[in-house]
Amino acid sequence: MRVQASRFAWLLTAGVLALAGCMSVADPTKYYVLSPTAPRDPTPTSSASSVAVGVGPVLIPGYLGRVQIVTRDANDEVAVAMYDRWAEPLESGIAQVLADNLGAHVGSERIAVFPWRGGVARGLDYQVVVVVLRFEGRPGRQATLDARWRLVGTDGNELAVKRSTINEPVAGQGYQALVQGMNRLLSSLAREIASEIRSGADTSARSQS
Repeated sequence: MRVQASRFAWLLTAGVLALAGCMSVADPTKYYVLSPTAPRDPTPTSSASSVAVGVGPVLIPGYLGRVQIVTRDANDEVAVAMYDRWAEPLESGIAQVLADNLGAHVGSERIAVFPWRGGVARGLDYQVVVVVLRFEGRPGRQATLDARWRLVGTDGNELAVKRSTINEPVAGQGYQALVQGMNRLLSSLAREIASEIRSGADTSARSQS
């Protein structure tokens, strides 16, 4: 009887220690979000500062449509991070950061992100549709953004159809440095799009004067 009681006490102690060990292990998963980096232009053109711009839809390739951060090496071999993840759908983060950066570059607060609600679509002066072909990199190396984008006017006509391929060096070794490099890529893309919007706004203003 004593032997059985001793064995039960040992098993109970082992179970409690195992449970305590499991509870003390911290979750190593880290979550990241993209962030705007473009400073607001202190001298926006008067014709562009009042424009309304809709950003989206933003489409991404299937291999990027996951919560884990994807990296790619020089041999086009991709790797999926186990513990480093996006805190939101990547296409949503790209659209929101592009919108914030565009507002800063153009100098307008009238920026909407797809899908539109209510009568927003009727008030847009421009719509930017983005198809991301590549958006990843390697910590300690570089990040790359390759995207096709269309700028559409109020009448539905295409004002610009372009492809932007942008590289950004990544100095740090961790995923935080990689995400910061990806932020800078989106700022550069927004700058290119803003240049087209400004050009179109200036042309429209001259034709109406």
